[in-house]
Amino acid sequence: MNKKIMMWVAVMALVSGPALSSRAQEGPGGDEEAGMSQDGPGRPEMGPGMDREQMMKSRKMMRGGPGMGGPGFMSEEDTIAIIKKNDPDFAKRVEDLRGTAPAKYKMLLQMSGKLLGMARMQQEEGVEKDAVRMISLEFDTRELSLRYDKASDADKKAIKDALRGKLGELFDLKNRAQELRVKHMEKEMARLRKNLDNRKLNKDKIVQQRLDQMTGEGYGW
Repeated sequence: MNKKIMMWVAVMALVSGPALSSRAQEGPGGDEEAGMSQDGPGRPEMGPGMDREQMMKSRKMMRGGPGMGGPGFMSEEDTIAIIKKNDPDFAKRVEDLRGTAPAKYKMLLQMSGKLLGMARMQQEEGVEKDAVRMISLEFDTRELSLRYDKASDADKKAIKDALRGKLGELFDLKNRAQELRVKHMEKEMARLRKNLDNRKLNKDKIVQQRLDQMTGEGYGW
């Protein structure tokens, strides 16, 4: 694998970073904010507003597909379908890579599958479309950067202008994703605060229930 492809992979990896991966998961002793590593690499976690049934449905949806790197990635077919639904022109470019640049195609599909899976789990209108646009912009900016390196002085200004415009749009999308993450975190903090207050109000009852369990004096089912 040559140096330019390796650089391209590093840039694309940023797309599947924490911008859309904020999750909250219940654990022993209460609710805790958890990252992707809490449930193992690539396993979807309980997001804000998700019940157990929704979580299990999301896990099934995030099944691994052939050549997609195993569990945690959407299948190649599903990934292409989502991209095509939200951006048919970009989907055509991605499919063209299958024949012209197989290694790049595979890397792009892996990164896209991960990000789109997380975006779908957000269960927020517009997030999936934004995710596809972010993938497209990341791809375009990297390709423009490679073109700039080889361009003549006469062409560099036009390429730089195009790159600046796409980077500006990408910045706005990333900010929107961060705002959504903050919104979810604020909602989760409010829920955690309410739970904590309820625990304080019901201390005696909770302690008694636990005491009955540990002494075998509580009622069974």
